[in-house]
Amino acid sequence: MLRKLAPVLFVLGTVAFGAACTPSSEARAETPAAAKPASAAPGKARAEGQGFIVEVTPPDAVKVGVEAKAKVVLKPTAPYHVNKDFPTQLTVTPPAGVDVAKAKQKPEDAARFEEDGAVFEVAFTPREAGDKRFEAAFKFAVCTTETCDPKSEKLAWTVPVK
Repeated sequence: MLRKLAPVLFVLGTVAFGAACTPSSEARAETPAAAKPASAAPGKARAEGQGFIVEVTPPDAVKVGVEAKAKVVLKPTAPYHVNKDFPTQLTVTPPAGVDVAKAKQKPEDAARFEEDGAVFEVAFTPREAGDKRFEAAFKFAVCTTETCDPKSEKLAWTVPVK
């Protein structure tokens, strides 16, 4: 009889041991911020997460009718690198009164796209003055030798136009 119960007892013991080693939901809630996913809330010109930093640099002085460029810079953090094979895409939604030269950009459109970083230039021409708020969705992946992590960040920045 003990031989027939041995497999059942083994399974029950394994389940009980696994449950005891699994952190509770309270313990998981205390995970350090570094392990949490990326922090790009809508409206931010900077996003940072495990393996990357994305920063938007808007132009300093912009005039109505004159083309200007904002830069979206992707910097992988060690030991990560940009995955050049991932279907990276930057999609910009311009504000009213602004024309964007290319709203959807892929790696071949980037000013620079290498494993150690990428730079996308968002060329635009404002047709009217005022504070112009741009929004963008940025999809990319950063990798180590052991893992690849696809990312999707929401960005936003404001450009004063005179």
